[in-house]
Amino acid sequence: MPKSLEQSAESLDLAQLRPLPGERLRVESRTPRSRFVSELIGYRVDGSVLIAAPRAGSLAASVNPGSAVTVRLMAGNRICAFSSRLLRIQTQPFGYWHLEYPAEVEVRRIRNCTRVPVRLKIALDTEDDAARAQPGLPCSALCTDISLQGACFETLDLVGQPGERLFVTLRIALAGIDQVLLSRIHL
Repeated sequence: MPKSLEQSAESLDLAQLRPLPGERLRVESRTPRSRFVSELIGYRVDGSVLIAAPRAGSLAASVNPGSAVTVRLMAGNRICAFSSRLLRIQTQPFGYWHLEYPAEVEVRRIRNCTRVPVRLKIALDTEDDAARAQPGLPCSALCTDISLQGACFETLDLVGQPGERLFVTLRIALAGIDQVLLSRIHL
């Protein structure tokens, strides 16, 4: 088991986690046994949790009010899960479900630093000119998230090996001033 998941679970109230509308949820029904993907619409403490009606055809349609469900979601650096009961299914003005507000939410920390989702175009290159023979470099990439301890880059091809150093170049406009940022990273 990864070190970050070895920590014991803690219990919190859903409102303490402050999940945002639009947050992706995984809903598991016990009867019939099925899994759905949904998204959070909102919640009211000691009221209910509103989620978009899952779109899973006949399986979602066979979940009835009163059915027990388990809901899983990411909240910041934590993976969260709670048990609930389907209170009501609404079809108008759009499909959504009312779930019983959970008494507690089981929470496990999975990351040390918060990741911030971004969509930044970057350039990757070798650290020195002597290593120019490296395949795939220089190249363009997309930075999809940043944290205090790293970032996630997506490229079309594999670049570099673990332990190698690369340069990341990013061009952004701050307060109307065009800036070029250069940073050294370790793979």
